[in-house]
Amino acid sequence: MGRTLCKLAKNSLSESLSLPLVAGEFVFYTEFTVKKEEGVFSMADKIMEQALEILRHQRYYDSIQGLMGWDLWEGLSKKGQPYRGEVSGYFTRQALAELKSPETRKVVDALKERKPEDFEDIYLKGAAHELCQRYDRAVQVPEDLQVEVRNYTGQAQMVWRDALDKNSFEFYKPTIKGLFELKKRVAEAIDPNRPAFDVLCGTVDEGIDTQRVQQLFAGLKKGIVEIMEQIAPQHEKIDTGVLETPYTHQQRRDAAFEINLLTGFDPDCAHDSQVLHGMCTGVGPRDSRIAISYKGVWGGIFTMLHEGGHARYGYSSNDRAVECGLWGGLSGAMHEGQARFYENIIGKSPEFWRLAYPVAVKHFPYLKDVPMEKFYMAQMKVQPSLHRITADELTYSLHPIIRFEMEKDCFDGKTSTDDFEEIWREKYKETFGLVPKDAREGVLQDIHWASGHIGYFQSYTLGNLYGGQMLHAMKKVLPNFDELVEKGEFAPINQWLYDNVHQFGRAMTPTEVLLHATGEELTETYFLDYLRDKYLNKLRNI
Repeated sequence: MGRTLCKLAKNSLSESLSLPLVAGEFVFYTEFTVKKEEGVFSMADKIMEQALEILRHQRYYDSIQGLMGWDLWEGLSKKGQPYRGEVSGYFTRQALAELKSPETRKVVDALKERKPEDFEDIYLKGAAHELCQRYDRAVQVPEDLQVEVRNYTGQAQMVWRDALDKNSFEFYKPTIKGLFELKKRVAEAIDPNRPAFDVLCGTVDEGIDTQRVQQLFAGLKKGIVEIMEQIAPQHEKIDTGVLETPYTHQQRRDAAFEINLLTGFDPDCAHDSQVLHGMCTGVGPRDSRIAISYKGVWGGIFTMLHEGGHARYGYSSNDRAVECGLWGGLSGAMHEGQARFYENIIGKSPEFWRLAYPVAVKHFPYLKDVPMEKFYMAQMKVQPSLHRITADELTYSLHPIIRFEMEKDCFDGKTSTDDFEEIWREKYKETFGLVPKDAREGVLQDIHWASGHIGYFQSYTLGNLYGGQMLHAMKKVLPNFDELVEKGEFAPINQWLYDNVHQFGRAMTPTEVLLHATGEELTETYFLDYLRDKYLNKLRNI
C-alpha cells in the first residue's frame, strides 16, 4: 500500500499520547510518540483540542462495542446473553453521558459557528462534523431508546438464529415487527419532518436521496435485464459440474486465505474466523475482524475477498485520520463498494483466476485435470438464484433492490412486516421466476434486519455502482489494469484506492470522496459498461 500501515514510525520526540490497545474485553494503554509538525497537532484553539479528545473517547467506546459485537458470533454462550446485554447497555449509556454533557455541548455549539474554511484541513473539518453529528443523534434520540435498540438487536440476532434453525418465519415475526417499530421511533426522533425510511437510509449513507436511488436502480435493472437476455443461450449450456468436489474445512479455509493474500492483503491487520453469516467488524484503526460463512468451497473464497475488502478499507486510514478519530471508513455504500471491488471486479475477473488458479489446484488437486477456462466459466455462469450471497455477479444487484423496495413500502405504510414472507415470495417470482420453498431459503436468509441494519440493503447495489465508477477512473491512470491483475502486481491498484479513498477514513462525506476519486457524481453508467464488457466481450472470448 505504499506504506506499512500497521507499524507506528518512531519520530522525533515532542509529544507523548496514550491510546488504547484492546485485548479481550479489557483496555490497555501504550505510550507512543508523535512528531509534532505544523498543522498536525497545532490546534487553532482549545475548542478543537477538546473536540478531538471527546471524539477519541467515543471511538474507544466504538471499539468496545465492536469487540462485543464480534464476540456475539465468535464465542458468546446463550446463557451469557443477558449479562452481555447489561454490559453493552452500560457502555452505551457511558458514551451517551459524555456526548450529552454540558462540556460537549459548549464545544459543539462553538464548532457549529465555524465555516468550513475555518479548519486547517479536511481532517479537523471532518472531526468537527463527526462530533456534531454524534452529538445531534445523542440528544435527538432518547437515551432509553438507544439502549433499548442496542439490547433488542442483540437479542434479535439470537432469535433470528433460532428461527433459522426452526425454519420458521412465524417464530421470528414478532421480533422483526418490534425491530421495524423501534427503528421507526429512532427515525422520528432524528427528524420528524422527513419520511422515516429516508432518515434511516441517511444514517447509513450520508446525503442519500431515496428518489435518486430509485432512479439509479431503474436504469440499472433495465441494463441488467438487457444483458441477461443477450447471454441466456450461451450460459444455459455452461456445465457447473467441475465445481463439485469433496473437501475439508481446512482445505477451503487455507485456499480462501491464500487467494486473498494474492491481492496484497495485510494479515497482520486482520483476524478471520468462521460463523453463520459473513461479516467484518472494525475493532480498531489497525484491527479488522473478519467472520466468514463458508458455504461450499468456492463461496468461501469470494466471501473472504469481500470481507477482506471491508477489512482493507477499515485498517487503511492514514495516521492523520486516526489521530482525529476518523479511522475505519465511511459506512454503507462506500464500504460495500470497496468490498465488492475486491470480490467481483478483481476476484471474479478472468485475469485474476489465471493468477489464482494454481493456488486452487494446489489445495484441490482434482483441478489439475480441469482447464482454467472451463472452471472459470462454471464460476461465472449466470442463472436466477434464490440466494443473495451466492447469486452470480450480473443478477446480484437485483437482490438488494428487492429488500430495499420491501423496506420502503413497509415504512410508507403500504405493507406490514407480518406479510414479509409472502411479499418476498411474490417479488422473487416476479424478478427471477423462482419461489423459495421455505423461510430459510427466503425471508430468513439475511441477518441484517435482526442486527438493526434496516435501511442498509441499498448500499450493496450502490456499492457496485461505486466500484464500477472507480474502475473507470482508475483505468485512466492504470490503463493496464487487467494486465496488473493477471501478473499479481496489485501495488498500483491498492495505492490508487489508498490515495483516493482508503486513507481518508471518515474525513469526507461519500459524495466528496466519490468526486475526489472520480470527478463525477454517482451514476449507473460505468457499472453497466463494466458488466457489458465482461459478459458481452470477455466471457464470449474465453
